[in-house]
This record gives sequence, C-alpha cells and structure tokens, in this order.
Amino acid sequence: MKQYNITFEERELPFGPLHVISLGERGRGRHETLVPIDGTITPDDLITPVPIKSGKVKLVKSNSNSDWIARISCEGTYTRNSTGYISVITNDVQPATVLASGHGADGDAGRIGKWIDYLLIIPDNTVLKVKRHGGYKIPPFYLFFGNKTVMKMSEAEFDAFNDNEVTFEVLQPIHY
Repeated sequence: MKQYNITFEERELPFGPLHVISLGERGRGRHETLVPIDGTITPDDLITPVPIKSGKVKLVKSNSNSDWIARISCEGTYTRNSTGYISVITNDVQPATVLASGHGADGDAGRIGKWIDYLLIIPDNTVLKVKRHGGYKIPPFYLFFGNKTVMKMSEAEFDAFNDNEVTFEVLQPIHY
C-alpha cells in the first residue's frame, strides 16, 4: 500500500528502542497510541499492516501498490466544545478502515476541545471529508485518494469536482 502523511519516530521504551507511528497525545483527557513499524521502512516504501499478538497491527514492507495507508490528524485550533473528525461517503462500496487511532485535547484537563488522529486503510478512488477541530473558524476540506496521488480540495472545489449529492458518515475511532 502507498503511504500518505506517515511519519516515523524512534521511542525508547522499557524493553528498548522501537520505531513507531505516534497517534494522539499523552496526558490527561488524551490518548496516545503507538503503532510499531519495521525499522527498515523508508517514506518511499510500500507498506502493509500485519496483526501482532496483542491484537494491534504492525506496519511492514510490502509489494502491493493498491490502496493507501494514511495518517490523518484532525487537530485544528484551540476552541471550546469542538471536535475534529473524518467522514466517508456512505455509498462507497469499500469505505476506509480504521487501523488505529489516538486523540488529543485542549486545556490542562483535556476537556476544552478534542481531535482524533487516525491511521487508515483507504481504497483507491476514495474521498474523505476532514473536519479539524476549531468550530466555524476552520472549514472542512476533502482528500481524494487516487491511484497514484492524493488531492486536497476545499468545499467549493469538491462541489465543482462532484456533480452528485452525497452524504457522509463519521469514522469511529479505535482505542486499544
């Protein structure tokens, strides 16, 4: 699978260093999820998720060039009572699949506003609607995952791109 917005880091854990993708934040009112990766992966490699004993997934090198693995964060701006999320078109035959998620929040206690950080499998030719947290101050945008590239569009651009009336369904996060 092709990569979109995937960033790796090395974390020092009690059992030693581990290459991971960090989703969300650590702290009160927040949830951080670490997704392990094969340490030899580069940003240009094709990758695929494989299950591990804990029920989570690990990302390893692959030869498959179909579909996308994408990290999409809905972090926006500090705003009371706003939530960032991702939606998919409800009539898509094969919608995006949530592999893992974490969430971040605003305020010391994490109760001001919140946002979700997703790791997704997205089929080619899929449109996602991304609503970052921040209320009316931050308009949503759309991501079109084509066969080779990802195109980011504003609402006006999406309306011009799409002639049909579509409805969206919010993707639910996964917490381990």
